[in-house]
Amino acid sequence: MKFWTRRPAVAAPAALAAGRAGIVSSAWPALGRRRSRDGGIGGIAAKMSVLLAVVLAGAAGVPASASVPASASARGWSIVPSPNPLARTGQLAAVSCSSSSSCTAVGDYTQQLGTTVTLAERWNGTSWSAKSTPNPEGAPSSWLNAVDCPSASACVAVGNAFTRSGTVITLAERWDGTKWSIQATPNPSSGGGVLFGVSCSSASACTAVGASNAGTFAERWNGTKWLIQPAANPPPGGGVLFGVACTSAVSCTAVGFSNSGTLAEHWDGTAWAIQATPNPPQGGAGLSGVSCTSA
Repeated sequence: MKFWTRRPAVAAPAALAAGRAGIVSSAWPALGRRRSRDGGIGGIAAKMSVLLAVVLAGAAGVPASASVPASASARGWSIVPSPNPLARTGQLAAVSCSSSSSCTAVGDYTQQLGTTVTLAERWNGTSWSAKSTPNPEGAPSSWLNAVDCPSASACVAVGNAFTRSGTVITLAERWDGTKWSIQATPNPSSGGGVLFGVSCSSASACTAVGASNAGTFAERWNGTKWLIQPAANPPPGGGVLFGVACTSAVSCTAVGFSNSGTLAEHWDGTAWAIQATPNPPQGGAGLSGVSCTSA
């Protein structure tokens, strides 16, 4: 299974989610190869769109003042102002809260010269503020797809970037309570890699999942460095993992889909194994997120 990721300049929210998922056609072109959306899987991805924490105007045609995170203190849902980058093409794709007064949201925006860069904002219980995030040196595109914060002073965000030669590479950044910094992440030997989801059971135990040209892909942070974990690949053609939830260092569940439909895998501290998952009768299903309260 081969695929790629891209950033649409103008799209509806569902299409934005499909673009972030990187699914464009049943042909699954190689990572980094740009082509237009076509085929049935692109439509499936649009239907599977995940609720975005915040849509930062422009890309969805929403006024810049209409960012809509949920208030942590108000009853029900309410609009809370959040800062927008100067460009009108930004968006926040994921959010994680360690408490009602500590939330972090991540995504990306495109600068005036056309370079896409990472974006992070933080909620302190009263207001949102933008935080400076680094980008790989010389990368024409960098974005963050997911974030998890085990505490107010420990967040890990993952995504991907493109090199100057056009190769897509994994990206991880860490918040230490004061600043964001890039963490070195390995890339699959099969070519470029993308990280779509991350879950941390503690500040020293995080798992990130995604895909490569060889199929499913997973990496683990052990408190010192990121290491590749051999993820299980369903036949035929491999799969893609979009979300992951870890209740401990030895128990994670990741979900996504393959050419056969829904996909779930479990990490037992030693290896990833595919779990049988049902599919709706009409077919064409996938899983984009997961949450676990216990193993």
